[in-house]
Amino acid sequence: MNPSSQSNALTDAEIETLEERLSAIDPDDSMAVEELDGFCAALACSPEPIAREEWLALVLGESDRAERALRGEGDDASLLRLIDRHRESVAAMLFEGEGFAPVLAYDDDGRAWGNAWAIGFARGMSLRPDAWSALEDDDDYADALEPVMRLLADAQRSMEDDDDEPDEDVEDDYDDEGTDYEPIADSEREAVIHQMLDGMQDVYDFFRDARGRALSPATVRRDQPKVGRNDPCTCGSGRKFKSCCGADKAG
Repeated sequence: MNPSSQSNALTDAEIETLEERLSAIDPDDSMAVEELDGFCAALACSPEPIAREEWLALVLGESDRAERALRGEGDDASLLRLIDRHRESVAAMLFEGEGFAPVLAYDDDGRAWGNAWAIGFARGMSLRPDAWSALEDDDDYADALEPVMRLLADAQRSMEDDDDEPDEDVEDDYDDEGTDYEPIADSEREAVIHQMLDGMQDVYDFFRDARGRALSPATVRRDQPKVGRNDPCTCGSGRKFKSCCGADKAG
């Protein structure tokens, strides 16, 4: 049974704590909470499951403190519980399908930009880029990712203007084949963010069957053909299977 998104969701105070502790554990390479939120949405939507051991280091960064936390050592180890709870609540929200509410940062004027959320989502996609191709090739669903790509392009443009280095994995895998999106005007940014979040449920639902197949138990195949009860016993005794090695199974 999937946990309720409401029962597991972090409180506002816990989100602030998560933001502060992520920033402290690695100021240069850890994710901000908005980026983590988009990243968790991509993990939940992914058509292929991604092990915690693979993605957790991307969230925490590469500092000595982050390395110790990954090993479950030191005071920062408790940070992992907040990260896990947030990931689970994001996944539950998409599973329930009753509306997706992200964690976005707001500037001093009360505006959300959404760029960090799009970066986080794209970083999650970049863990399994080939697995997402079915969505990108589908005529009915391909546009569900367009708002993400628009905000990603906007974020990369902003980083270039600030002389920051864009994330290479995201840039290489998700530049939308060279499509040059026009800058997002302030007047339409809110609409683009809403379009991005509305599309998340479509993305999640599109890959629902693929996730189910990936998580289903593998079929067990017999190495040898099944022996009938009246067939000669496989031990070579010459007796019927039911009267020889199969007698114990019958009992």
